[in-house]
Parts: sequence; C-alpha cells; structure tokens
Amino acid sequence: MSKPQYAASAQLFVTTQGNDSVGDLNQGNAFAQGRVSSYVSLATSNRVLGDVGEQLDLTVDQLRGSVTAENPVNTVLINVRATSGNAQSAARIANAAADHLVELVNSVENSGADDGAVAPVTLTKVQDAGVPTYPFAPSTTRNLLLGIVLGLIAGVSAALLIERFDTRLRGRAAIEEVSDASILGTFAPETGTGSELLLRDLETYSGRAEAYRQLRTHLQFVGVDGGVRSVLMTSSVPGEGKSTTAANLAIVLAENGVRVLLVDADLRRPRIDSLLGLERSVGLTTVLTGRIALEDAIQEVSFGQPLSVLTAGALPPNPSEMLASARMEQLVADMTDQFDVVIIDSPPLVGVSDPSSLATMVSGVLLVASADGRLQRDQFTQALENLKFVHARLFGLVLNRVDLGKRKGYYGYESRTEPEAKSAARRPSRIARKTSASAVEPEPGPRRGRRAAEPNDANAPSTLADDSSSAYGSGMRP
Repeated sequence: MSKPQYAASAQLFVTTQGNDSVGDLNQGNAFAQGRVSSYVSLATSNRVLGDVGEQLDLTVDQLRGSVTAENPVNTVLINVRATSGNAQSAARIANAAADHLVELVNSVENSGADDGAVAPVTLTKVQDAGVPTYPFAPSTTRNLLLGIVLGLIAGVSAALLIERFDTRLRGRAAIEEVSDASILGTFAPETGTGSELLLRDLETYSGRAEAYRQLRTHLQFVGVDGGVRSVLMTSSVPGEGKSTTAANLAIVLAENGVRVLLVDADLRRPRIDSLLGLERSVGLTTVLTGRIALEDAIQEVSFGQPLSVLTAGALPPNPSEMLASARMEQLVADMTDQFDVVIIDSPPLVGVSDPSSLATMVSGVLLVASADGRLQRDQFTQALENLKFVHARLFGLVLNRVDLGKRKGYYGYESRTEPEAKSAARRPSRIARKTSASAVEPEPGPRRGRRAAEPNDANAPSTLADDSSSAYGSGMRP
C-alpha cells in the first residue's frame, strides 16, 4: 500500500513600477508576464533549492522532485508547490522555496538600479502555504473508480475468454444451442451411487419417479408414426448416466404393464448386472455365440412388476465385430417379437463403433447428455454426427444432472397424502363422536395406492396402465 502524500502551495505576485496612465499600465503588465516564465524556472534552480536545503537540512536531490512552480494562464501569479509524506514538511518546504525565490528575484532586479531607485519588477509573496489536512495521493475515489473500471474490463474479458475457450456444456440452454433435437426428459443431479439410483418403491411419491414417467409418456408419443419397439440408450462419453437411465426407464415401463426386456450391450464396461444384482456369466455374448437360447439367458427381477433382463455375459475380445454381426441383428428382431419394448444399453458414441452399429438395428435412439459440465461441445457434436452418418433415428435427448433450482417435486407439485399415523391421530368430527357408540368398526380397507390387476382378474378395473400398455403392444407395432 502506497504512503499518503501531502501538497502545500504558496502564491507569489509580480508587480511593475510605472505611471498611472492606461498605456503605462498595459505595457507594465505585458512586461511582468514576460518575466514570470523566467521566475518559474528560477523556483526549481539549484540556487533556490540549495538555500531551501540549507534552511531545512535537506539535499537538493531530495527537493528537486518535490518542489514545482507554475504560472496560471494570463496572470502574473506564481504558485510554488511542495509535496512530502508529512503535511508540516510540505508547508515548510513550499514557504521556504517561495521566500528564497522572492529574495533571489528582488536581488536580481535591483542589481542594476541606482541607489534609492525603485526596481522595475517586484516579486511579492501574497499567500503562505498552509498545512494540508488531507493527502492528495493516493486518491481513494480515483482508485475506487479505476478499480471498478478495470474490474469490469477484466470481468468482460474473462467471460469472453471462457466462452471462447471453455467448451463444457452446462445447463439445458447450452445443450439446446448445439442440437435442435427434442428433449424428452430432464433429471436433477442424483443423490447416491450404484443401485441407490434405481426407482425401487414406485408407489411412494418421488419427483425423480415422476420425471421418468414423463419420459415414458414422451417416448410413447414421439414414436406414434414409426412405433417404439426397440430403443438404444447411449451417450457421448462415459459417466453421463446412460445405464441408470436405461434401467429406470425399463422399470417405469414395466410398472405400466409393458413387457420389457432390458439388454446390456455394453460389452466393454457393463453395469446393468451390478445395478440390478444379477449374474453376468450368462448373457448376451452367450446367446450370440449360440451356447444358450435367448429364453434361457433372460433373468427376471421385480420392482412391483416383473422386468426381464439380459446381462452382457462374458466380455469378448472383439465386441465391435460381435455387435455389428448379422447374428446380433437377428437377435434384436427376435427380442422385439417376444417383448413389447426392448431397451438396449450400449457403450458411448465417441471412441467406439459399437453404438453406431446397434443404432441401425433399433426403432430409435435416446441420447443421454450430462448438463453439469463434464460433456464437451465437440464430444456432443461428434456423437450427433455419428448417429447422423448411419442414418439412425434419434428419438430425442435425455438431460441428466440439470440444476432445477429451488423447484420442489415435479413441476412444483408435491403429494398431499398425509402419513397414516398423522391421519389416525386427528380428532373425530362431532357427528362421528355421536354415532361412534352405535357404529360397527369396519374391516381395514386395502392399502392405499394403485393395485396391479392380476392377469386373470376379470373384474379388475381398467387403468391408464392398460391403455398405455396397448400403445406399446400390438397397437404400435410396425
């Protein structure tokens, strides 16, 4: 931090001697103005500074940078200014420099005059230098304004540089700038890892479960024309949440009564078996090599409704060739004949050709994109180009890890169902109290929530699940 500096100024006046006529006065004033520039130079001369140094015990070098003199335009005034880190020192130096300049000028001007004659020019000190109250430097206001301006310039420059060189995609808007594909689902950042991310209790209200149901609905309507029989779930790079998204989408489809087969076709880093807690020794590769039939390799898990799963199986040395084979294409056709919807989890698009080959065998592709900055713009663009190159049908995008702000629940709605204990604790109404003596306590009713109809229950009521199931079943088959 710079030390404060103080400034003090003494003022001198130049007068000329002459008659009182107007002409003499004008001539004398012009003469005085001509002499002033010489006096200004004398104020910082070695002669004056040396005298001031002897008086104040300072050197000429110390005084040379602190003493200045100026002549305001169209005046015969001289301002002698001195600066110092001490207010009293600044005043003493200014007054001493002014006094010694007056002494030098008057002695020089009188040197050629006769004894008793009046000097033609006289320099008079008309104002002493006062002790300054406030430092003139550093200027707080000036530095503050300068800091604000420089801060704004630096901030704008940094923002432009970040926008130019930082290609990470953050937020929905950044992804929408790169692709005009429809966004079928948006999910907040996950809490937990691994199997903790699965939708296990679907009858308990959850904003995340509702978001997957919304994705299920959007997927149903986006495939009205061409049908949604098989869906390839992929991403641009690893770690964007495609496997978790594939598993949860299969769960909510099964919840709706759809016969779903979840296939792990990521033969490099399979995750479906670990997410669902299944055996991986027998799976897709076992079926492709002909060692076991498809029906025998499928495992079943239950999340309220049965979900069929085909794990990856033993990892092969040639996953690209195996997934691009005619045997794989025939297997996809067989799976779509046996199930309403087949969801295939595949490797990321950037770096390997596996998903591009699979994209030509399915009804369409769901591309998972992480919106937390881990995905680069060029990676996302490359993934889209890979799908476009093989003429794959892109159903839409699923945005993962999107900051939804302070929004609670799904679209701001939350369940108003009260806990059973709290409802039971309420006091009965006055009418209920009057009739309680004669009333017969009813048998406990069925548990709240939707009851899944048994397959052979002829009296089961028609539900939205039945209607949606028909949309994924024969009604939407090509």
